[in-house]
Amino acid sequence: MVRVEKLYTHELGLEGVLGRLRRPYSLDQYVEKVRPIVEAVAREGYPAVRRFSEEFDGRGFDDPRVGVGEVERAVREVDERVLWALETAARSVRAYHEAIMPRPVRAGAAALRWVPVERVAVYAPGGAKPYPSTVLMAAIPARVAGSRLVVTVSPPCRVEGFKVHPLILAAAKVAGVDAVYAVGGAQAIAGLAFGAHPLPRVDLVAGPGSPYVEAAKLLVSGRVGVDMVAGPSEVAIVADGSADPLLASYDLLAQAEHGPLSTALLATPSEELASQVSRTVAAVEGEHLGRVVIVVTRSLEEAARLVDLYAPEHLEILAEEPLRILGLVGNAGAVSLGEPVALLDYAAGPSHVLPTGGSARWRGGLSVYDFLKPVAVASGIAAGKLLEAAMVLARAEGFEFHARSLEVRMG
Repeated sequence: MVRVEKLYTHELGLEGVLGRLRRPYSLDQYVEKVRPIVEAVAREGYPAVRRFSEEFDGRGFDDPRVGVGEVERAVREVDERVLWALETAARSVRAYHEAIMPRPVRAGAAALRWVPVERVAVYAPGGAKPYPSTVLMAAIPARVAGSRLVVTVSPPCRVEGFKVHPLILAAAKVAGVDAVYAVGGAQAIAGLAFGAHPLPRVDLVAGPGSPYVEAAKLLVSGRVGVDMVAGPSEVAIVADGSADPLLASYDLLAQAEHGPLSTALLATPSEELASQVSRTVAAVEGEHLGRVVIVVTRSLEEAARLVDLYAPEHLEILAEEPLRILGLVGNAGAVSLGEPVALLDYAAGPSHVLPTGGSARWRGGLSVYDFLKPVAVASGIAAGKLLEAAMVLARAEGFEFHARSLEVRMG
């Protein structure tokens, strides 16, 4: 049975409800478990990567790279309907990121150019449930950005004849990945950060993973770029009495399906909707589902305020005036206006790699921007007010040679 908790803001207030919504997750306990793995890989290189792969995943390879023939065989053996879905989703993702690709700009004496991150690795979970969609969602934006090398790492699989799950390999082919390596876990992240031949050393690691993977990303983040340190999946639905309770119920369950640490929140002023959804969700049989929290608010505006403070990974708005509610919520990783969140997870275009744990307060979802570096360029500055202002400020700060380097240009 699904865990359903029902709360009322008129009893607890917003702060009281937020206290009950506290995320049941911390990386602290995982960081210390992962630290010895990262340090061993930094010292020993690939032998340590292989040793940990054998210990944690049951398989380790002298050469973890997946051959071209194995990738092609995976494409042939994957169900045609699934391959069609991967290609359809890939076109949507590519079109979205091409459309939002930033352009160079100039403002007076300064210009901004966008330079791609050269070497990118995409982590694709591939254990009990492989995530081929993650390959599309992270590798395609890197390709659009112009990254020179894009590789995928994924844990060794149990499918006979394959090092990596064939669904992951098919997605890598569709996304235009350069190489795939059968390595997962914290050891994969460390190998990519330090360079553990044949694993390449990369400039940025993207893609979600287990708490051990995320802890490793945190530990190596001073040496290599990471997209974000993510936690369990979460959704918040703001709905009024016009919402269909069945649609709301299944959209909540879709995120609860990510695991027992995931959270699905419904905030609504409608007691009738809350009761109907509660009954529907509570009747569902399923293992390892996350918790569902239904909050009855005093108004739709209060529901929006609650969700804005919670800053969820996903926000779904089921209301007669969705744009009005959208204007009240600034903190959310991605927003669905009447559409199922699962559509964003797979095919709408934006990446499903999104900020969790409240980090939507300061960043958005993974995009082409994460694989680009804004590099400022100064040129064409004639002797005049800008040089003089810089000289005055340099002397005010006590940097005499800064001032002189400016002064000589002023003649």
